[in-house]
Amino acid sequence: MIRLGIAGIGLIAEDYIRIISNGYVKDVKITALSSRNIDNMNRVVEEYNLKETVLFNDYEEMLISNKIDAVIICTPHYEHPKMAIKAIESNVHTLIEKPIGVYTEEVDKLIQVSKDKINIKAGVLYNRRLCSTYLKLKSMVDKAAIGDLKRVNWIITNLYRTNAYYKSSPWRGTYKREGGGLLMTQASHQLDLLQWICKMPKKIYSKCYIGVERDIEVENDVSILMEYDNGATGQFIASAREFPGSNRLELIGDKGQIIVENDNKIIYKKLSISEKEYRKNTNELFGKIPYTTEVYRFDDDDNSIQHAALISNFIKSIKGEEDIVCPIEDGMKSLVLINGAYLSSWLNKTIDIPFDYKVFSEEIRKRF
Repeated sequence: MIRLGIAGIGLIAEDYIRIISNGYVKDVKITALSSRNIDNMNRVVEEYNLKETVLFNDYEEMLISNKIDAVIICTPHYEHPKMAIKAIESNVHTLIEKPIGVYTEEVDKLIQVSKDKINIKAGVLYNRRLCSTYLKLKSMVDKAAIGDLKRVNWIITNLYRTNAYYKSSPWRGTYKREGGGLLMTQASHQLDLLQWICKMPKKIYSKCYIGVERDIEVENDVSILMEYDNGATGQFIASAREFPGSNRLELIGDKGQIIVENDNKIIYKKLSISEKEYRKNTNELFGKIPYTTEVYRFDDDDNSIQHAALISNFIKSIKGEEDIVCPIEDGMKSLVLINGAYLSSWLNKTIDIPFDYKVFSEEIRKRF
């Protein structure tokens, strides 16, 4: 039985507590909570019958208490890397709520610390990786179902947030406390999936529109252009200000096309001959390549199912039964995309990836 501590008892932490308390994750027991809000911890203990759980208002005391083997970090974004470093240095397995941090510079230090503790598991809670739709998509792309990538487009505009949402907590909607807006908090799942499936682009150019129709100082509407090593291009459009919005991902390669709709449907159009071969040999001026269509539907796009699966994977990785689904090195990649998009918009120029992480740290501090 893995003894688990949870640091930071907000809304997302309570979701994880509910999932574990209801038995959706095996071989784990919540043995400690850490928060500065003692009243809230007492409420959670009462509500979820965690009477044997030890409460700490000092995170570091929990780490050295010998009450936990692992911790899930659910505190504000800026605190993630430093708290993870302390946990790993205390030989405590660590799962970090997304995003992995705000400063790529600090996350780079976290990765270096983790390399010196090879027996300590460290990952990021990008639960969408365990959605059956994206597991299928990843497998198809890895098996060259569409051949060489030509273009990827993702329109993810169903991330609607109201003024009440931004007013619900003082850290929301600010660079100083949240570290960003739409990309950092809402669309980071999609950026993680994008780099996981299509790899990292080599260049990025973006426009981040600040506080559109909302009284916030961060972006809630974004357009990103990407360029890949093989010449493929990408476009990522996200919004938190429109309703009902869309969620549509398209990948086009020389052997076909894959369309993903609403996280639960895949449409695969397989060319009878690769476009590369067709264009070399055809005499047609316009041409139509015959193709077949396959459709796959899935029903596990619910966040709770994926959260349970990812926490289960974390526990199994500690026991040596599975590899961790999203190691911190992968968590860093989506943050590089986010930081790069911010830099591009702020400086109004194309950003090469990787870039100088110190430049991002300097630029975001100008916006505090």
